[in-house]
Amino acid sequence: MAIRSITDISESVFRYAGSELKEKAKEYDQNDCFPRESFDYLADLGVLRIPFTREQGGLGGSLKDVLSIIKTVSTACASTASVLLTQLSFGITPLYMYGTDEQKRKYLPDLLNGQQLGAYAFNEIESGSDISQIETKAIEKEDCWELTGSKHYISNAGEASIYSVVSRMEFINGEKGYGIFLVNPEMKGFSVGVQEEKMGIRGLPVASLSFQNVQVPKENVLGGKALGEDACYAVKNSNKLYVAAQAIGIAEGVFEQAMKYMQKDRQFGKRLIDLPNNQFEMADAYTELFAAKALLDKIEIFDPKDSVLHSMVKLKATSVAVETAKTALHLTGGYGVMRNNSIERYVRDAELTQIYGGGNDTQKSLLARNWL
Repeated sequence: MAIRSITDISESVFRYAGSELKEKAKEYDQNDCFPRESFDYLADLGVLRIPFTREQGGLGGSLKDVLSIIKTVSTACASTASVLLTQLSFGITPLYMYGTDEQKRKYLPDLLNGQQLGAYAFNEIESGSDISQIETKAIEKEDCWELTGSKHYISNAGEASIYSVVSRMEFINGEKGYGIFLVNPEMKGFSVGVQEEKMGIRGLPVASLSFQNVQVPKENVLGGKALGEDACYAVKNSNKLYVAAQAIGIAEGVFEQAMKYMQKDRQFGKRLIDLPNNQFEMADAYTELFAAKALLDKIEIFDPKDSVLHSMVKLKATSVAVETAKTALHLTGGYGVMRNNSIERYVRDAELTQIYGGGNDTQKSLLARNWL
């Protein structure tokens, strides 16, 4: 496919989200299936290449450009948006930010064009998002690293061709640290668990990973060294921005669906939107949505060190998504809870944005550190 301008890509995504993708979203949700067709279409458009430099195979666009597209996709299908944002933040970003020249040449082209999927394996049952508590460990040998441990609730698990695995590191010389290992599915001792069944965003594959003495070549240490805690957290911070954009898109989508219904349906001889209490609730929802968008718009570029702003954006946007979806469900009554429309799906999808990418309680704890 010929290289398109970012404007052309955005316009194509807008048309696609407003037509075909809305119908496909129902299929992905009902059948709990990976959104392969929609992902491939968007990857072919060049969506994954937008925020990365032309020297690395990208289109030289901005973070705002791609966040806007994630919002647009999310108004129609949260599952497709989740696969896209997982690829952008967890598949491409670790290699783009920290990979050696050789690692970038080997992996980035196929990740940027969507031919291969990536995943970021950080979370563990006992540690959650606290890197100091992770138990996965890599021990340096003469000719490789031996990786042992497990990861849980990993997005894109089972579909990914390359896993960036966060692990403790024990060097031959006795030094210790934290690093990221590039693991391929065919490596002996690596396995993917059964796909989890989720209440929402059902098209995004999520599963556990197991590493039983996996021998990882030394050239598969991301960046060729122990990157440290800050680098491992930076990847997660980038994901927060994408999830925030997704949450805002979900809120916009459910707001639009509710408004269409309320402008048609009647109660007590009036349209639902003509009832003052309904107007007030929708006005509150619209204002909160506008505030979340304004906070996200403050971010011009991704600053790995600005964890405070990342946490605030995710906290605000995902809270707004949940509250807007619940308001829409409440105001549309029996219509809203029926499976033959998308409102109840938006409610389920919105709830998950508060959990994955770092739960909202975690974001509050990170913010509270400023005062402790």
